[in-house]
Amino acid sequence: VRWMMYWIVFALFMATETFTDLLISWFPFYYEVKMAFVIWLLSPYTRGANLLYRKFVHPTLSRKEK
Repeated sequence: VRWMMYWIVFALFMATETFTDLLISWFPFYYEVKMAFVIWLLSPYTRGANLLYRKFVHPTLSRKEK
């Protein structure tokens, strides 16, 4: 379940990143922040993907299920 949550959140991040990358890639340390975000998603200590999935993705999918 943990990996399913990670891959769903990561896929949503990659989908939005293709559009936002063109707009904000000129910010200083953009790529470092992006890498830190992915590490935060992956880390078993922070459980970032779990947090984002349960707070945003799951409620959205539950509303659309009907």
